[in-house]
Amino acid sequence: MQAFAGLCRESFAMVKKRNIVTIIIFAALIFGMAVAFFVTPDQHRSQAERRLLARPPQFSTESMISRTFMVDFEAYMQDQFPWRERFRTFNALTRRYALRQRDHNGYYYVAGHLSQMEFPLNSQAVAQNAAFLAGLSRHFFEGMNVFYAVIPDKNYFLAPQHSFLSLDYEAMLAIVHARLGHHTYIDLFDVMSLNDFYRTDIHWRQETIFPVAEALAQAMGVELPPRERFAEQRLYPFYGSFHGHAALPVAPDELIYLTSPYTEQAIVHILEEQNRELVFTRVAGVYLPELFGGMDSYDVFLAGAQALVTVEIPNASTDRELIIFRDSFGSSIAPLLLGGYRKITLVDIRYLPSRILPEFIDFGEQDILFLYNTTLLNRPDLLR
Repeated sequence: MQAFAGLCRESFAMVKKRNIVTIIIFAALIFGMAVAFFVTPDQHRSQAERRLLARPPQFSTESMISRTFMVDFEAYMQDQFPWRERFRTFNALTRRYALRQRDHNGYYYVAGHLSQMEFPLNSQAVAQNAAFLAGLSRHFFEGMNVFYAVIPDKNYFLAPQHSFLSLDYEAMLAIVHARLGHHTYIDLFDVMSLNDFYRTDIHWRQETIFPVAEALAQAMGVELPPRERFAEQRLYPFYGSFHGHAALPVAPDELIYLTSPYTEQAIVHILEEQNRELVFTRVAGVYLPELFGGMDSYDVFLAGAQALVTVEIPNASTDRELIIFRDSFGSSIAPLLLGGYRKITLVDIRYLPSRILPEFIDFGEQDILFLYNTTLLNRPDLLR
């Protein structure tokens, strides 16, 4: 009996010692993380997530009373947490491989591609966007050649085959045709494939979409230089937007852009604000490789998100002009169309109100192309 009591006391002492050690380790971990948080310099932006990170909130009596200080401080701590990117990757890997979750925050990885689920179809948003474009046409393009094309997103080729939720693309096109069907439709769904997209990004790869450019050119009645006239320029590594948001350690892409005599001689201007006025500023060219590795490496194509861009070819063999109302996909397709047009103007009415377009564009004999991807068409209140 005494031996049993001694054994119990010894076991209790071991458990107590183990608990003390656990508490010490846990306290040291918490203390170490706290020290790391305060001594680690704040990061200005997240390259992976392509966004600015929260900064320390300013303390005031008013912010304490309204509780906005604590909300902002919590966001600051989450954004500036030490080794944040490593924890995000660990979390994503745990959910995918340990918990066997097929997607995380709407992002999934299948068939070598990262993608984001787009579901359900927002019929009201699609109708709103298509009607807005139809209104532009009635207001500005009466009597002009107007074309429209819809770019399928990556999910069109991935989601149904791997049992992920996706849009009802037939219903979407029916809504678009109902508003824009009096113009010439150019079908891109049948000339594209999954291979046309970057594995880690939403966008299409310029080096693979020459059939898209040919389909557009044929419908609009222009002739493009053959694919052989274009030379490939390579940039590596390219981490697309899905790579950072999904936080999975997927191998990067290679960004390839195509140069030709037309892209080399092109004169490019972008509309930007200077001294509270919108003015055209000349940039280096169609491609800006110096932007590779920045917040968004896709900005290599025509300086990325810009409200208005003009690309002109001196001494062109044609006088035809094209105006593309576009999203970010238009930046990489436009250079392939330069052989068929003397001037291409790219308009992004997410950033420039359409009502002031006549201040910068003289509408007349140009061809008009509405070129938008399905993801944008499914979002409300973007076009203005």
